[in-house]
Amino acid sequence: MYTSGVWIVKDGREEEFARRWQESVDGLSLDFPGVKFMLLRDDDEPRRFVSLVEGWRNREQIETARAMPSYQDSMAAVWRVLESGEISTLALVAEVS
Repeated sequence: MYTSGVWIVKDGREEEFARRWQESVDGLSLDFPGVKFMLLRDDDEPRRFVSLVEGWRNREQIETARAMPSYQDSMAAVWRVLESGEISTLALVAEVS
């Protein structure tokens, strides 16, 4: 399972967003060591970020992570620097390498 987010950051708050996002997943990376957290920045629109998280075992594990008080608190700080954001839970359908 995967999770992703598309984030539009308030003008001038891009570095703060990246720092706050990193803080929000630092604890999760310790609690869920098989999960890989990535944050990507759009070269053409520097206020647009995409997060991609891979390695979740199942939806229940994702829900457990999202319910953790420490994660909720840190994500509240992330949302304060955003104009908008959208989070998705995704299942792999096809892969080519």
